[in-house]
Amino acid sequence: MRGMNNLTKFKIEKPAKEVFEAFVDPLKIGNFWFSSSSERWEQGKTITLKYDLYDATAEIHVIEVEVDKKIVFK
Repeated sequence: MRGMNNLTKFKIEKPAKEVFEAFVDPLKIGNFWFSSSSERWEQGKTITLKYDLYDATAEIHVIEVEVDKKIVFK
C-alpha cells in the first residue's frame, strides 16, 4: 500500500488566532470539522480525532506548531 501525502490550504476570512484555536482546542474543533479531538493539539502529542457521522476515528501526530500561524501533523 502506498502512503498518502496531502497538502491542504484554506482561505478563511477570520483572524488567525480564532482559526488556530478552532483547530487546536478540542472544544471547538467539533463545530466545523471532526466531531471531537482527544486533547489540545501541541507539538509532539498524538491526538485521537473522532468523526461521528462515519463512526470513524483517526490518530494524528502533531509534528510542528507555530502559534496562530502553522500546524503540521501526520
